Amino acid sequence: MNSRTSKLASRLDKMALVCLLVTRMENIRYLTGFSGSSAFLVVAPSKAVLVTDGRYSEQAAAECPGLDISIYTGDLVGTISDLLPGGTTGFESTLSFDFYSRLSEGLPEHSLLKPVEGAVEELRTFKEPGEIELIRRAVCFAEEGFNQVLPLIKAGISERKLAAELDYRMVLAGADAPAFETIVASGPNSSKPHAGITDRVVQEGDLVVVDFGAEAGGYRSDTTRTIKVPPTSNRENEAYLAVDQAVKRALESIRPGVEASSVDKAARNYLQEKGYGENFTHSLGHGVGLEAHERPNLSPRSVETLEPGTVFTIEPGVYIPGSFGVRIEEMVLLTESGHELLTGGIPHQNDER
Repeated sequence: MNSRTSKLASRLDKMALVCLLVTRMENIRYLTGFSGSSAFLVVAPSKAVLVTDGRYSEQAAAECPGLDISIYTGDLVGTISDLLPGGTTGFESTLSFDFYSRLSEGLPEHSLLKPVEGAVEELRTFKEPGEIELIRRAVCFAEEGFNQVLPLIKAGISERKLAAELDYRMVLAGADAPAFETIVASGPNSSKPHAGITDRVVQEGDLVVVDFGAEAGGYRSDTTRTIKVPPTSNRENEAYLAVDQAVKRALESIRPGVEASSVDKAARNYLQEKGYGENFTHSLGHGVGLEAHERPNLSPRSVETLEPGTVFTIEPGVYIPGSFGVRIEEMVLLTESGHELLTGGIPHQNDER
């Protein structure tokens, strides 16, 4: 076993488990390096076995040296059942009910299945140097793509074309793929925090919210910029300034050991003071890594503390229904001495305007 699977295996006893069945592909990739789309991983105290099908036999061998690999040809449930020792086997809650039912029927005598939440995700919260380097690369690819597209954000271009151009430019820069479905929301569409892309054409006076990221080696970046297409109104400019200042308030509050909820509070209180409390409708931020949204969670209800090695976003927003929206999103790496702004090089406006 490698260091990550060994660390997980060492925690089985505390979870009162004889083994854990890992089913989420992001968790399997984290633990083994396997990047295929279909697999299961059985982790026991002294052994880990990757179960996949014949399509991935060569890929699994190349990506997971030293790991036991089982290639099933027909009976997947039977193959996994044969790997489970007697006792309590944990399983991730993403397992389908149908698969759970069939697996239960094939368990060894006096055995049972127990749902487990967040066992691998907890390990993934703290990024190793290699993971941080991949995140930096993802940020760089997104930055290069956005720099090329920024001059195009002007009256006369459609949301759909801008999104397609940005996706293309990020991949051309070296990204494996966009990190998620790019959001380009202009004018009244920007008042929806997770607006879908439409054929709306950008007009003079619009605010254009662009939420984008790139993927590198499975790791992701996530950034939002709100671009002004002059002449924007005083109301829009004031909201933009409030969000920009809320980002700064949040960043000023970040330090090792701080409660995630207090960072949310720093930004939220500022927007409340400016009269936008009811217009900030989502959490302040979230972790970023193998997924665009993972631990830690920066929300008013979060019980987590922020520790060195975590990578997360700060993304306050103001949304005026039917009129406009503003969101600015930065990525932060928490260090032993403070924090590093990973997305500081991504421009906020086109200097040529």
